[in-house]
Amino acid sequence: MKISAIERYKGKYHFSVNFYSLFLIATFIPDLLRFDAVFIKYAYWFVKVFLACVIIYKDKRSLLNPSQIELLYFLLVLIYAAIIFIDIFVAPDSILSKTDTFVSSGVVDFVGFCLGVIIAFSFRYDPAYHSEKSLRFFWVSLTVALILSYFLSIESFDLDTTNGRYDANTTINSIMYGQAGCALALISILGALESKKRFVKILFIITILVGLVSIGKAGSRSPVIVLGIVSIFYFIARGGIYKSVLIIASILSVIIIFINQIIAFLESIGSTLVVRLTSMIMDKETSGRDAIYTNAWNLIKESPFFGSFYLIRSGPGIGGYPHNFLLEVFMATGLFGGIPFMILLIISIYRSYKIIKNRHQASWIAVLYLQIIAYGMFSTGLYTSQDFWVLLFFVISMNRTIFLNSREKLQFSKAKNPSEQLLN
Repeated sequence: MKISAIERYKGKYHFSVNFYSLFLIATFIPDLLRFDAVFIKYAYWFVKVFLACVIIYKDKRSLLNPSQIELLYFLLVLIYAAIIFIDIFVAPDSILSKTDTFVSSGVVDFVGFCLGVIIAFSFRYDPAYHSEKSLRFFWVSLTVALILSYFLSIESFDLDTTNGRYDANTTINSIMYGQAGCALALISILGALESKKRFVKILFIITILVGLVSIGKAGSRSPVIVLGIVSIFYFIARGGIYKSVLIIASILSVIIIFINQIIAFLESIGSTLVVRLTSMIMDKETSGRDAIYTNAWNLIKESPFFGSFYLIRSGPGIGGYPHNFLLEVFMATGLFGGIPFMILLIISIYRSYKIIKNRHQASWIAVLYLQIIAYGMFSTGLYTSQDFWVLLFFVISMNRTIFLNSREKLQFSKAKNPSEQLLN
């Protein structure tokens, strides 16, 4: 049977179009040619949304016969969209509405959230998204993107003016640069452990190092923490508690043995990561997050049932997000939106665990989803996290028999020629 162009696109490129790699490459164009990056940014979003709409149109399942858990997702999305709409257009906060930041970004926030939901609907479960071709293209393109970032980055002081971290380019800040490196390291760890071909194992080990160097270069602490949390989750799901403890102890031993060499290398590439991690551990420095968390919790207690506002409307962190998905959803929507969010989150984490445990072909996507959850607990906003809403829908749209069965085993490199398999 002849495969359509849209099916080929879904099976190889769609994931990379929407996650890290191709956007990271595309945003080098304005830096290298010296023109405003806004054009590329919005043009890229237009392409993403257009392709998502084509997929939704071609796949009638996206509009028909939703499961009960998908209906719960739709309900949560409607609640969150309604809250943002009301807060921006109907009853804006009297203090925030007077600030330039809120006036200029409110409409963008609402439109961006809605467009992210459209993209999410294009990711209703399809084996094409976690195919080996999709994984290989994402793996290779993300590696290329991070190498370009290392050597060709033009740092933007508008993104980072105080702490000396390293931006990927004038569009992507140091935190997202570090998270892209974390994503590469995570899927490379999975690939190195699961691959049966020695040549491909070596390639995955090399790209683990590329990811780690990118994290170091970025100088952001959150990718280090996320890498540790998700790796531990993955080791426990795949090997159980005892094996995971042995693996983690071995990794920590290697780090301790070579700690001086690691520090020297990070300093040689201009990384501030060691200084910032030391400050976090020794001085308990949190970049103000402890005060923001306390303030967000107080706002939740003021309006526990229907929430107060989608942004922090007073006190520490005013005009921003709480840097924690759980605090944010209850602050914005109260118990009305917080309860369905918690139900979906718990179910999706459980499903991710089973996907990884059963070595399902979607394991690498489950790992990236867990990365976004861990990252969202202290570094990013829920209403701006397209990645979270997309992969949450992907995971919950999997039929229960799909993620519990182990028939679709994660496999790498069936081809006789490893280089042919890599480039195919």
